[in-house]
Amino acid sequence: MSYDAAFAHTRLSQLTEQLLSGTNISGDILFIADEEDGGVLGSTWIFEDEDSGILKERNFKFMLMELLNDLIRYRASHNYTDTLCGAIRLNNSHADLRWLPEGDVQKLRCAD
Repeated sequence: MSYDAAFAHTRLSQLTEQLLSGTNISGDILFIADEEDGGVLGSTWIFEDEDSGILKERNFKFMLMELLNDLIRYRASHNYTDTLCGAIRLNNSHADLRWLPEGDVQKLRCAD
C-alpha cells in the first residue's frame, strides 16, 4: 500500500467538520511525537479561554490526540520518521496541519 499524502488532511477535515461545525475557533496546536512509541508525547494548545472551553466541551482535544496518534503511526509505517511532529492551525474552525522535525516544533514552542 502506497503512502497517501492527502490522508492526514482528509481525516483532520472530517474531525473538525464533525466536532467544530457552527463554531469560529482560531488558534494553534503544537505537538511532539515519540518515534519509538508511535504516538504524541506532548502538545501545546494556544487558544483564547472561550475557544479552549469549546474544544474541551466538544471533546475535540481527546479526539484530535487519538487522530494524531493514528496519523503518526501511519507516517512511521511508510518511513516518514523525520517529520512526525508538527503544528496545526485552526482558523475559523478549519484546520491546517504541517509536519515538522522535532527541532522546528521545539523552536516554535520556545517562541510562544
